[in-house]
Parts: sequence; structure tokens; C-alpha cells
Amino acid sequence: MVFRKTLLAVLIGSVAALAGCNSSSNDVDDKTTTLPTSDYTNIIDRAGNPDALRDYDEYDNLKYNAFVDNGAWHGHLLPADANGYGAFGGIMQVTQEYANFMSGQTFDKLHLLDKTSGNVIDLANATANIYSTPGALVQILKTDQVEVQMFLRFVTDRTSLVETKITNLTSDDLDLELSWDGELLQNAYEKPNDNGGVTTQTIAEMYPDYKRTISATDNGIKINFSDMKENWAIRNDSDAEFRVTRSIPTITAASGLTFKSVTAAEIDEHESMTFYSAYSNLHNAKEVQSETQKVQAILANPASYMNKSQARWDEYLAKGLTNAQATPEQARVGVKAMMTLNGNWRSAAGDITQSTVTPSVTARWFSGNLTWPWDTWKQAYAMAHFNPDVAMDNIRTVFQFQVQADDEIRPQDEGYLLDVVTYTKPENRGGAGSENWNERNTKPSLASWAVMEVYNALISEFDRKDDAQAFIDEMYPQLVAYHNWWLNNRDHNGNTIPEYGAAVDPAHNTSKSEGNEIYVKAWSADDLRELKWGFITAKVELLKDEPNASGQSRYKIISMDNYNTLLDNKKGFDVGAVSNGAKTATSWESGMDHAARFGEIYDLSRVNSTGDPEMDQLGRYANKKNGFDNDLTQNGKIYAYTDSSDENLAKLLDARLDWEVRFAENRTNDNSPTGTLLGFSMLQESVDQASYMYSDNTYLVQMAKLVSPGIAAEGDVKRFTDHATFIKDYINTCMFDEGTNFFYDIRMVDKHGQDSAYEKNGIMCAGKPLVERGQAPDGWSPLFNGAATQEYADRVMDVMLDADKFDASTKYQAKGISFPTASMDNPAYEANIYWRGRVWLDQFYFGVSSLDKYGRADDAVRIANDLFDNAEGMTGDGAIRENYNPETGAVQGATNFSWSSAHTYMLYRGFFK
Repeated sequence: MVFRKTLLAVLIGSVAALAGCNSSSNDVDDKTTTLPTSDYTNIIDRAGNPDALRDYDEYDNLKYNAFVDNGAWHGHLLPADANGYGAFGGIMQVTQEYANFMSGQTFDKLHLLDKTSGNVIDLANATANIYSTPGALVQILKTDQVEVQMFLRFVTDRTSLVETKITNLTSDDLDLELSWDGELLQNAYEKPNDNGGVTTQTIAEMYPDYKRTISATDNGIKINFSDMKENWAIRNDSDAEFRVTRSIPTITAASGLTFKSVTAAEIDEHESMTFYSAYSNLHNAKEVQSETQKVQAILANPASYMNKSQARWDEYLAKGLTNAQATPEQARVGVKAMMTLNGNWRSAAGDITQSTVTPSVTARWFSGNLTWPWDTWKQAYAMAHFNPDVAMDNIRTVFQFQVQADDEIRPQDEGYLLDVVTYTKPENRGGAGSENWNERNTKPSLASWAVMEVYNALISEFDRKDDAQAFIDEMYPQLVAYHNWWLNNRDHNGNTIPEYGAAVDPAHNTSKSEGNEIYVKAWSADDLRELKWGFITAKVELLKDEPNASGQSRYKIISMDNYNTLLDNKKGFDVGAVSNGAKTATSWESGMDHAARFGEIYDLSRVNSTGDPEMDQLGRYANKKNGFDNDLTQNGKIYAYTDSSDENLAKLLDARLDWEVRFAENRTNDNSPTGTLLGFSMLQESVDQASYMYSDNTYLVQMAKLVSPGIAAEGDVKRFTDHATFIKDYINTCMFDEGTNFFYDIRMVDKHGQDSAYEKNGIMCAGKPLVERGQAPDGWSPLFNGAATQEYADRVMDVMLDADKFDASTKYQAKGISFPTASMDNPAYEANIYWRGRVWLDQFYFGVSSLDKYGRADDAVRIANDLFDNAEGMTGDGAIRENYNPETGAVQGATNFSWSSAHTYMLYRGFFK
């Protein structure tokens, strides 16, 4: 750290004048605080010393779990070692859509100099007691001369506050120089690489336009940042600031990325002095002006703000920890889940006008105030029991952007909920732009489930009946509009069983002037523009991508007819990997990205992209089904089937058709070609969406009876009741397979694209159960939602408890976690695949709830206990993760993941009694 000598001289010369201002007889006010204590210390490992803005683990998570609370936009770490004693300097900064570290552990570190002797009182040599509680970070540092107590709490939605108490342990008065210094991180990126080392890049190399400057303010510093956009890692405006403000007078010198502040203090023998430091992360000049005034009020009466923060956490724990039968370990997991959800709470900022909850503040793609509906329903359901106001606001954030009839971009989507909303709207919606906003798809309809849980909790647990009534009065019309959108825009055959699909969007269809036609991109060694392949050649374009490793070129294939020709491939043209934007949006819409039922299975293209011949899942499936010879020959780095005869490859093509997903356009006027394009439906009715639609109807019936007069339309109760009855009959009649004792999606056309509707027990089923793509958690969604008959539920539960299918904690004793996202005998299963193997705790919770609801409570508790015991870090101090390996319990994906935490909290609350 380098300062100009003239600035240091000014500091040293000014310190003496401050001594009388900072003395043991001059504490800030006469109110007192209590050093944070708790039965729940060090629940999550909060220690760390960041080396880079993007100091990542292998999954692109920030490596350390900063403490963030009260909806704030920054967090702090405990020191990783003695060098960091005296600071909570590892600061995580949330910049609109991303989170990054700003500084290492020694930033704003307190130094003590005994001016009488000239000796440094080195806190690195102190006896240290360092810990976290659910609502605070604490350091107690003791040397021969002094004890320094420091603790940090969040006191507003932009500011954290550190109380520092220095006690003179000697029998002599102490004349001290206090100083703080620090330097901003200079590395941009650090992440483990495949070679066992670490890849590092500096900010100058990676973000040369990112300018940061520290300057002095009254009794503190401010850090200014240059405007940063469109880099997928840092996003802030040029008037954003980070501020540090102290309650005692200081003199500061700052130069570039470094600073030093100095003051003097006199502490009488065996007396103490207390002062405060406020840390504020602010998005723009308006926030700077507002929060600066708040900070002055805080520093005028800091203890009261600290005590209010403590009281807030006392209330969370009192309301949230209600399971007296839970073991101490289970209760600690419940607290960890509450801490994680509150840590992912972001207060109102940018275009989002109320609080929200994000999937993970520490995960690269899930931070900022990014809000998804599917995550929101689960987060709100859990937070209803300890932080109901944030639960309500999280739901409101999703509905803030519900599409209205006069929408300028998609008026055809009235009632639609967008998949991801962000700090600022995209430019085409009049905003300042966004890198993560997404309206290609929505998410499943569990909204009413969440709203009713909040309503009931407000009444029964918080005695807030008026607030509960106001909330369902507010939400009911919006929920009905969302319900109606599914029936209007995602029900291709008009039988009131919606499909998953994709909205009109340039990511998967051409522009309106070009016909709004669906398109896909495919690699091929053949020129797909030639007439002999059967395409409409005017709608096949050669793209400018460089040939891939197999020497294939990439083509854009436009129109539904061309897409179906690609699937059927009767002419035998070469096809490698196909990128289908509509299928991607459809899988996102389900909340189960790339699940097997959406045709996702690894094939030869995956083998050649990874170099791993074991990735040929489709070849093995074709071998088992059709006798396909799936032996591979390697030529250099490229694998090919040894038997490339037409006869053998025809067996592969037939098998591939079992995994191909077809689409249809949804248009007004009964899908008339001249009707307005509403979007695209996968020609597959999904059993989970049908089940969610069933429960949505049942909850809307309840709400229609509860809302204030004039809010529900006449006939709503009958309409929703009748629809629920029909869906329940449809699911049990059409979606259960007698041969395999499980529920499945049903394909609305056969593998060759022909209509497959048939009548059964007086109901017209859209098609047969899609058994070929194996079993997965969607098969127990009729149980979770209460739509299954007891007879079918019993048979499904037998499958769920089969150790060779789903009961992995029985198969892999003392390490497995049950309910992987594909059965272990599914052709597309592999333990590490995102949605075809890994255990996701929403589907896990739906599974144990299904067992409990239909009479297998003992098995539900056993499997829940196995999760707590076997999931890596769960009962220790590890973060709750996005997903887990079903065979080993190893953590995977995002750290500090909200919906995992929500369901973990629900398990604590409901299953250990």
C-alpha cells in the first residue's frame, strides 16, 4: 500500500487534535447493546479471504459465504486467519444483477498504537474468539493491554453497522492512535482449473474499463465505480458508491485503490470506549443522498439500531423454530435454511418496487434481485412462517410484471408471468437494459399454493387477519388471470389440460415480418439446402459458425414442416447436435431443465464433445430396444459407430424418435392458420403441470369463498370445482401406466407425428403414457397435489421405495440420497446430470410429502432423516446447495440455494415429530 508522504504527514500532524474527542468518558450515547450470543453459532462457515472479484469455486459460486441480512446489497466475512483480526473486510458487493467480492479480509482493519511506549498492539497476536450467530458476526480479541470486542449487524436495507468496544485491561491510562487502512482487490477472476491449478486474471486484463476510486469523506471514505454493463459479471451505474462512515472524528488520506484513516483515543485504566463504523452499498446518487441522512441518524443513536436488529432475529427464530421434537442437529439445519432465505432477500431497488428473494446471492447467475416464479412459490411458502412480509413481497415482485392486455410487446399473453425479472427492465420495455431478463417462458402454476400458505400463516401464526384478507383480495384476480392464461395460450387441443411450451420470442422463432416461424439449429456434414433431403430449401440457411470437431457445418432450419422433416430424417442425412430454442424454453417452463421426458438423452454428439464413449446413452437405449449395434470406433479424437450400414442406423433412427419432441403453434380462432400466434406447445401433456393445475383449481375455490365481496366473479367456485374434478379424473384415467405402475406425461402425437388420441372410460385421452423416456419425479406429482387415487398412489409409492429405482439412500447406505431426478434405471440417468440424476430438494420434498399424504409416513421420515445425515455439509457448517449426488451425497451446483433451503425448512418443520 503506497501513500504520498505529504498526505501521511497531514494525518500524523492532525491526530493529536482528535484525542480529546475520543475518550473513555465520551461514548456515543448512554444506551447499551449486548454482545451477540446464540444457541446457533457458526451454522454456516462465514470465514474467508477473497483474492479476486470473482473468486469462484468449480460451480461459479463465490468461494465464501458472506453474511448478508435485512435485504441489503452487500455482505461481510469473518477473517480467515489472524491477519484479518480487527476487520470484517472481506466484503461482497451485489451490483444489480451479480455479486462480487470488493475487498480482502484486511480491508478497513483496525490497528492500535500505544503512543506512550511507541509499541504496536498487534491484534494478530490476540487470543481470539470469532464466531457468527444467525444475525451477527463477532470478534473478541484479547491482548495483555486491551480487549477489543467487535460485532456487526445490518441495521437498514443498505447499511451494516460494526460496534467496536476497546477495553483498557491495564492499571494505567492508555493514549492510543487508532488507524484503519485497506486496499481494493486487483484481481478480477480466480477459479480452479482442470489441471489442478488456479486460473487468475487481473481487473486490468479482464475489465480494463472498470475504474474504482477511494476518496475521503467526513469521518470516512467513499468508493466510486465507473459504469459497467454487458459483461455478464459486473453491472452498476456510474453514480454507485460504497461508503464507510465512523461515529468518531477521523482524518483520512486516500490514493487510488488505497486509504488510511487515523484518530487518537484516550482510555482510562480499566475503562472502555465504544464507537461505530457504518458500511453502505448504494446503487445511485439518489440512494447516496437518502442513506447518508439515515446513517447520520444511526450514528446518533447506534445502540438502538443494533438492538432492533437483534430483536428482528429473535422474532424470526421464535416464529420459525416450532418443532419441539426436532433433534439439535435438525434444528440447526432449520436455522441454516432460515438464514439462507433471509440472506437471499434483496430490498427494493431499480425497477423492482418491493423486496424479493433470489435463488442465491453467491451463485453467478442467481444473484442481484433476479426473481423467478418457480423459486418464488417455494421461498414464499417457507418464509410465510418466519418472515411473511418478505414472502408477500416476493410474490408481488413476480406479479408486478404480469402481462396486461395492453402490453406493447406481447398483448396476446394477458395474464402471463415472465420467467426472470431483474433490477432494470430491458430497453424494449423502456428500461435501462438487462443481461438476464427472460420472457421466453413462464413457470408451473403453484402460485395459489404459496398464496394460501401465506394467508393461513398470517392468521394462525401472526394474528394478522386483516393483512391476510388484504393479501388474498389483492392476489386473487391476478391468480385467476394467470390460471386463464394457461388455458388460453398453452392448451393446443382445447381439452383444459395445458401443455408446457414457449412464448413468441426471437430466441426460437423468426420475426413477425418473417412469419413468426419456429426454427432450430443443427450440425450436419450434408448440405441440408439440397432438394434431395426433403426440406423447404428457402427456409434452410447455412450459418457462419466454424465447422465443429466432426467437420459438420451448422444450419438454421425454419418452419414447423422443416422441423418435423428433421425429426423424421427418412432420407438418412447426417445430423449432429440440434439446438432447439423452443425445447429449451419448454424445459425451463417446467422447472426441470433438460429432463428426460423432454427428449434429453446423451448421444454420439456428446461423446465427441467430451471424448467419453460412456456418454452414448441413446446408443445403449437403441441396442436394448432394437438390437442396434452400438460399438464405437475411434478415429483420432472422433468416435463413430463401427457398423454404419443403413440397416443398423435405421434401428438407431427408430430409437431416436422415442426421444424426439414435437411442437405445434397455438393460435387464436381454434388454431386457425390466420389466427394470432400465441406461442408454441410441446405436443405432450405433462403430468406434473396437470397436477399443479388440479391443485391450483382447489386453492382458487378456497380463495373464491374467502375474498371480500365483489372480487370473485359469479360462478368461479363452480368453474374451478368442476375443472378440478375433470383434471383428477383425466390424470388417473389417461396418465397412469398399468404395466409400470407409474404416472407419466402423455404424447399427443405418436413418434411419427400422427394423432394418438383415444377414448378410455368415457374420457378422450390425448395419447398414451410416455413410458419410453423412463420414470422421474414428475410421476409422483399427482400424489403431492392430492390428485391420485389411493390405489394408484400405493403402486407409485412401491416404485418410489424401490432401491433400484428411486430409494438411493437404501441402495447406497450411509451416503445416498433418495429421489434422484431420473430413476436409476432410466436410460438417460447419470448421477451427476443436472436434471437426470442429481437430487433436487423440491422434488425430494414433493416425494416425502407424497409418501406422508398417502400413508407411508414412516418411510417419509426415514428418507428425510437420510437426507439430513448424508447430504454433504447439511448438519455441519456447509452451505445448503442447489442439488446433491444421489449415490454419494456430494454437493453440487449453487451454494446458499433458496428453494433447497425452503424445502429443508419445510422438512424440519413438518417431518421430525
